[in-house]
Amino acid sequence: MIYRKLRICYYVGFTLIEVLISILILSIAVIGAIKMQINSIQMTQQSNYFSTAVELATEIAEKMRGNGVQLQSAASPFLKVNFHAGTDKIESSTTCFSANCSPDQLAESDIAEWLQHISSSLPDAHAVICQDDSPWDGGDNSLTWNCAASGNKSSVIIKLGWAEKKQASQTGFLIAPPRLAIAVISTIN
Repeated sequence: MIYRKLRICYYVGFTLIEVLISILILSIAVIGAIKMQINSIQMTQQSNYFSTAVELATEIAEKMRGNGVQLQSAASPFLKVNFHAGTDKIESSTTCFSANCSPDQLAESDIAEWLQHISSSLPDAHAVICQDDSPWDGGDNSLTWNCAASGNKSSVIIKLGWAEKKQASQTGFLIAPPRLAIAVISTIN
């Protein structure tokens, strides 16, 4: 009788251990699935930011091409864009929808509208438009914020960057390199 009770306790105890091990394995699998889902959501968000950045860069590039007078000018307001969403203020300018504007006023209006779009669409956005011969840094294997133009024949480049969730910033400026660079006028033949 005692032997029979011990045998039953043995089987119940062994079954209980099997159930606990099964629950442990199942919980590890569920935690892994949750982590994969979180990573998927974060990657989707970054992909959406990148798509938005491409649209925004294309938008200002088309506006720049449409205002060819300012694009060809050495004193173009387009080439003075160096904007940090967290620290810089967007200067309001004349809206050129109903008024007759000069090419300079049209450029300033387009820039202000574009910067507003960037501020509302990308987290901690940073935008630079400049003449640059080498937007890619081969040593760091990334794009650079620096603009190094060798003359009037340098490419006009739009550079955009934004913050990721865990990215460190230093006095409002992005530490990370630009995530996107698009040539408006390329000097490469």
